Amino acid sequence: MYKLIKENVYFKNILEKKFFIVNELSFNNSCIKKNIIFNNFKNFNQFPCFIDFSPNAGGIDTHQLIKFFTDFYYKWLKKNYFEAEIINFDISNYGFKKSLLYVKNNFSSYLFYNESGIHRIIRKNPLVTTNKIQTSYLSINVYPEIQKPDFVINKKDIIVETFKSKGAGGQHVNTTNSAVRIIHKPTNIVVSCQSDRSQIKNKNFALKTLEYKILLKNEINSLNSFKIFKNQKYIKTYYFENGYLISHKYEKRYNLNKYFKLEIDFLEI
Repeated sequence: MYKLIKENVYFKNILEKKFFIVNELSFNNSCIKKNIIFNNFKNFNQFPCFIDFSPNAGGIDTHQLIKFFTDFYYKWLKKNYFEAEIINFDISNYGFKKSLLYVKNNFSSYLFYNESGIHRIIRKNPLVTTNKIQTSYLSINVYPEIQKPDFVINKKDIIVETFKSKGAGGQHVNTTNSAVRIIHKPTNIVVSCQSDRSQIKNKNFALKTLEYKILLKNEINSLNSFKIFKNQKYIKTYYFENGYLISHKYEKRYNLNKYFKLEIDFLEI
């Protein structure tokens, strides 16, 4: 549909649609340069972002939904040439208890901000034999990657452990110590990663997750500036049995099948 990283047409169009004032638009190393005025989020709009998926309400069926939605966003990002990785997930027998996507491109914190909030899913629970319609709720929160040159994780402050992955990926994943756990002693924050077969990649993903959690904790404790990104409003409601979704931003109905087939751009609804 649009080659987001290779062509600046998409960025220019979508930024204009979102009422940006763009003075300069150029590229450098697959990232966009900017000189932009942005109303309430002028300190955060230009950054890469983290997309955090977690259950809001519901049972273990939310684990399946978190994996489903994580995969959906990841596929969309890759299709549209974003530099994105699933850097963290807490696996269960049914999917993910929670997960974290990292989007490296500048301006992604703005582009995905409207996805922040509660996503309501109404469907028959596939994990039970009854035909009862059930409502589940997911929280999707988009946080900017605050780039602080003075922020460094001291190697003396962390403990790095390796263990065998529990995730999918074949025999190799489960028989080698490719998964990585990092303990940050000053904050007692513990993160682990088993996203990849490579121990090196998993360590890098775990460090990025640790950085995210430390910065998030520091911002919330010191400035409370991240509160503007924690939205508790309904964003979309997905009616699986009826085959449509409602965007509460515009109060419009869209075809659910086309949406999950990536035939509808979720950034525009």
